[in-house]
Amino acid sequence: MIAPHDGQELELMLLGKKCLAAFCDFVPCDGCIDEEIIPEKKFHPYVQSGKIIRIESEFRDINKKSLRYVCFSLPDSEWRGHSYIYIRKHLHQKIISYTDSIDELLGHLLDYSQNDIDDFLKQ
Repeated sequence: MIAPHDGQELELMLLGKKCLAAFCDFVPCDGCIDEEIIPEKKFHPYVQSGKIIRIESEFRDINKKSLRYVCFSLPDSEWRGHSYIYIRKHLHQKIISYTDSIDELLGHLLDYSQNDIDDFLKQ
């Protein structure tokens, strides 16, 4: 995905410059995904205080591998997390096809600038 926000998601959200951060990985046998992949501990105090909303969904892809998506959103942007997960689930389950328009939509949900999205799509 588009990367200018990587590693800065929480800081940008606390400044009000980003409404949604999304993380995903395949679920290992022990069920624990590394903090470097889904930074639960980093976001936890803000989720506890209500400054940030946590949205999770776990589902199987077409290969029967279990995927976990965790989105963190600002309270007035929770719809973005649900929309993001809905699109990703349908992509992984091959219900919808992957297109540049999907990448553009996901980029907008994640608050990337149009320039960042356009640069990503040129790759």
